[in-house]
Formats: sequence, structure tokens, C-alpha cells
Amino acid sequence: MDRPKRSNVFMAASLKTENDTSDVQLVRIRDISAGGAKVQGPMLDVGTQIILTRGRFTIPARVVWCGDAQFGVAFDKPINVDEKASSHGTVRPTDRRAVFGLRVTG
Repeated sequence: MDRPKRSNVFMAASLKTENDTSDVQLVRIRDISAGGAKVQGPMLDVGTQIILTRGRFTIPARVVWCGDAQFGVAFDKPINVDEKASSHGTVRPTDRRAVFGLRVTG
């Protein structure tokens, strides 16, 4: 099975853990594919259920690996990263593809 194509991006998003009543935290999405993303932000335990929010889009996911100030997440449902939708924050795709927002598909 081939790994989904990843796009290197620099997108602001907010993160909340599913069972946490604390404040939402600002994170940066560093790369993204239909099935997951590499996120720069607070250290979380593998298996933690999170909710990423960018603009009007909300993406449930779980942490699958942790590293130095970054962690990987697997989305609960595949997303369409190429759909052009309004969202907030800075987007700087390094592969020059337009990545303006996220939409849960499926």
C-alpha cells in the first residue's frame, strides 16, 4: 500500500484534546496528507485523541508518534487537502500547490 502524498505546508491551526477542558492551543501544521499530518506544538502522548481546527473545518485525529516539538496524527476520516475553501491563517506551500483549507470527506 502506497503512502498518501504529503504536502509541506506552514498552516496555523488550533488543537484541543478530546477529553480536556483546558484552553485551545495554537499549533502549526508542517505537512499534511489525506490521512494525517505532522504538527508542531505541545508534546502529547501517543494515542491521545485530538481535534484540529482550521477556520471552519474541524478534524478529529489521534497522535501516532512523538518527536522533538513535533508529533504525527492520523485523521479519523480522510480529508481533501486540495479543495479550495476559505480558512484563516498563513499558508506557504513549498511545492507551490494552493492549499487553502481542509474539508473532511467520506
